[in-house]
Amino acid sequence: MALIGVPAVLLGAIELALRLAGFGYPTAFLLPDSVQAQKSWVQNNRFGWPFFGPQKARLPQPISIPQTKAPGAVRIFVFGESAAYGDPQPEFGLPRMLQALLSLRYPGVKFEVVNAAMTAINSHVILRIARDCRKGDGDIWVLYMGNNEVVGPFGAGTIFGSQTPPLTWIRASIALKRTQIGQLFDSFFQRFQTSLAGKDDWGGMEMFLNQQVRADEPRMDSVYRDFQRNLADVIREGRRSGAGVVVSTVAVNVKDCAPFASSCRPNLSEPERQKLDGLYRAGVQEQQSGLNREAAEMFRQAALVDDSMAELRFRQAECELALGAIPEAQRDFNAARDLDTLRFRCDSRLNSIIRQTAANWNGEAVLLADAERALGQQSPDGLCGSNFFYEHAHLNFDGNYRLARTIAAQVEQLLPRRVTGLVAAGDPWPAQSDCARRLGWSAWSQCQAFSEVAARLARPPFTAQLNHDAQLRRIRTLIDGVRFATAPAGLAAAIKAGEAAEREAPDDPVVHEQLALQKEQAGDWAGATAEARRAADLLPSSAVHWTRLGVILAEQRRPEEAIEAFHRAVRLDSLNVWTLRSLALAEALLGQNGRAIQDFKRALALNPRYGLAWLGLGTVLEQAGRQAEAADCFRAALTNHVSRPHDLATLARFCRSHGWFAEASMNYDEAIKLAPWDVAMRIDAGQNFSAWGRHDDALRQYAAAVQMAPELEPARLELGRELMKLGRNPEALAQFEEVLERDATNAAALDCARTLRGLVPKPAKGGG
Repeated sequence: MALIGVPAVLLGAIELALRLAGFGYPTAFLLPDSVQAQKSWVQNNRFGWPFFGPQKARLPQPISIPQTKAPGAVRIFVFGESAAYGDPQPEFGLPRMLQALLSLRYPGVKFEVVNAAMTAINSHVILRIARDCRKGDGDIWVLYMGNNEVVGPFGAGTIFGSQTPPLTWIRASIALKRTQIGQLFDSFFQRFQTSLAGKDDWGGMEMFLNQQVRADEPRMDSVYRDFQRNLADVIREGRRSGAGVVVSTVAVNVKDCAPFASSCRPNLSEPERQKLDGLYRAGVQEQQSGLNREAAEMFRQAALVDDSMAELRFRQAECELALGAIPEAQRDFNAARDLDTLRFRCDSRLNSIIRQTAANWNGEAVLLADAERALGQQSPDGLCGSNFFYEHAHLNFDGNYRLARTIAAQVEQLLPRRVTGLVAAGDPWPAQSDCARRLGWSAWSQCQAFSEVAARLARPPFTAQLNHDAQLRRIRTLIDGVRFATAPAGLAAAIKAGEAAEREAPDDPVVHEQLALQKEQAGDWAGATAEARRAADLLPSSAVHWTRLGVILAEQRRPEEAIEAFHRAVRLDSLNVWTLRSLALAEALLGQNGRAIQDFKRALALNPRYGLAWLGLGTVLEQAGRQAEAADCFRAALTNHVSRPHDLATLARFCRSHGWFAEASMNYDEAIKLAPWDVAMRIDAGQNFSAWGRHDDALRQYAAAVQMAPELEPARLELGRELMKLGRNPEALAQFEEVLERDATNAAALDCARTLRGLVPKPAKGGG
C-alpha cells in the first residue's frame, strides 16, 4: 500500500497543483460554451496538441451545436481525416454535401451534420474523438477513414513521435496526455525533441519525404492490426451512444496519381538489380516513344525480376490501359498504389479490413457504404482518377457529391420512420446542381480550389512523381477553363449564387463567410462587413470568421474595430501566424508601432520562415528610422519562400515600391503561374515591367488581362498607354475608343484619345 499509495497521493497532489495554477490545456474534442444564450458544444482548437505538438497541430472545423438537440432534429457526426474533412475546401466537402443532400431531400427536417474530421490524424486519434463525441447526442455516425494509417500519429511512417509502438502503450500515452502531469512531461519532450522534418511548423506532405515504408515491412502488420482494432472500437463507441453507424471504404486516385516513391526488393543480387534497371529503362524509352506494346513487354519481363517496384507497376498499368487490357490495368494501378512507399493513400488491405469489420456488425445498425467500389464503377474503365480527385486522395466537387450520395443511401436506412415516410419510395435524390445551388458553388469557387491545388503540385512530393508534368498540364487546362470567374462578371455571378444559397439557408455561417470574401474582392465593403459579422455571430468559435472580419475592417481603414476582431481570433487560435501578422498590420495602421513590432515578432517566433511577417516587421522598423534592422528583415522576407499567389503578390508589390524591379518580377511570375486567371495581378505585373522599362513584357501582361476581362476598363487603359509608349498609336487609340464606348465620361481615356486623334490618320473612305 505504501509503495502504491504514497506515489499516487504525491502525483494527485502535483496534478491538483498544476490545475490550480492554470497549467495545461483542455484535451476533449468538444468543449461546453454558450452561443447566442444557448448551451452549446464547440470545437477544441487545442485538441491536436497531444498528438502533433502545438505548432504542427491542425485545427478542427469550427463547430457549434446545442447541447440539447432540437425536437425532431437529426444529428450526424462525420469522422475521418482530410478527405472526410473536405480538404482543400471544407465548405464543399463530404459533411457539407451530406447536409445539402439530406436537407433538400427532406426539406421539413432539421439536419445537423457535424464535421468531426481533421487533417493528418488517423484511427488512433479518431477513436479519441469518437469517445468524446458520445456526449454529442448523435443519431448517426459516418466513418470515412484509412488514408493516414501509416503517416499519422504512431504509424510506421510518422514523424510525430514513436513509430508502431504496442497498442497498449499508445492508448496509455494518449490517456496520460489528458492529465496536466502528462502535458508537463510532453512540453519538455516537445521542447527538446529534434523534429524529423527539420522544422517545428507544419510543412504538409513534404515533411514525410524520408519516411518511406515498403508494403512488405513487418511494421505494416502492426498498422493493419491497430487499424482493425481501432475501427471496431469506434463503431462500438457509436453503438454505445445509441447512434447508427455507416462505415465507408475509402476511394483514392489510382489512375492519374503516380506513386510518390518507389523501391525495389532490398535482397536483390547485383546481377538482378542490373537486369531490372536495364529492362525498366528500355520500357520507359519505348513508352515515351508511344510503343506501348513493346514497353508493356519490357515491363512484364522486369516484373519477373521484381514486381514490388511501384513505379514499374504504374507504367505497366498505363501501357495496359492504352492497349485496352482493362482487367490487367486495374490490377497494376491498384498494385502501384499498394506498393507506393510514401503511403498517403488507403490501400487494398485497409479497405478489406473496413468491409470485414462492417460485416461483423451485420444486423446491428452498422451499414457499409462501399465508396471505393461505387466511385470506381462510375469512372471510365473502372479506375478512379482526376475525374473525382484533385490529386491523390482529396475529392473535387463531383467526387464529393458522388461520395456523399453513396453514403447518404446508407444513412437513409438508419433514419427514423417519421423522416423516411416523408419521401415516396423511388423518389430521386437531389441532383448535383441542386447541391451546388444550396452550397453556393460557382466557377469562382473552382478557381479557389485550383489555385490551392496548383500550389501543392509545385512542391514535393508531387514534383517527384513520374507523371508530374501531366498533372501540371491538367491543372493549367482546368484553370484556363474557369479563368473568367475572377473577372467582374464572374465574381458577380459567384455573389449571385451565394446570395441565392443565403436565401435558402439564412443561418448558414459558411455561406456568409464565402459571401464576405467575394464581396470584399468586388469592393463592396458594406456588404462584405455585414456578411463577415453575420458569419462570426452565427459561429463565434471560428477564428477564421473573426480574422476575415478583421481583414475587411482593416482594408476600410477601421483599425480599432479590426484589432478587436483580430484579438477574438487570436484568443481562439493563438498560434496562427497569419492572424498575428494581420493584427500587427492593423496596429501599425493605428500608429501602435511598439505593439506591431511585438506581434510581428510573436509570429516569427512561431514560424521564422514566414516571409510576410519579416516584410511587415521591416516596414515598421523602416518607418521608425531603424534602417539597418529593416534591411535585415527585408532580406529575410525575400529569402524565405512563400507559395500562395496572394502572398507572392504582396512581396512583389513591396519590391516594386522600393524599386527592386527584378525581385518584383520574380515574385509576380511565380504568383501568375499559380493564379494565371488573376487579372489584377497581371495588371500589377505589367506596371512593374513598365516601370522597369521592359515594355514588351508589360504589353504581354496587359494584353492577357484584356483577353480575360474585356469589360475591365483599367486593363484596357494600361494596354493603351503601353502601346503609346511603343509608338503603336493606332492600336492604342483603338483601346481608348473601346473604353469610351463603354464609358463616355472616362477622363483618362478621353485625354489619351484626344492626344492620339490628331496623330493617327483617319482611314480612307472606300470608293463606289
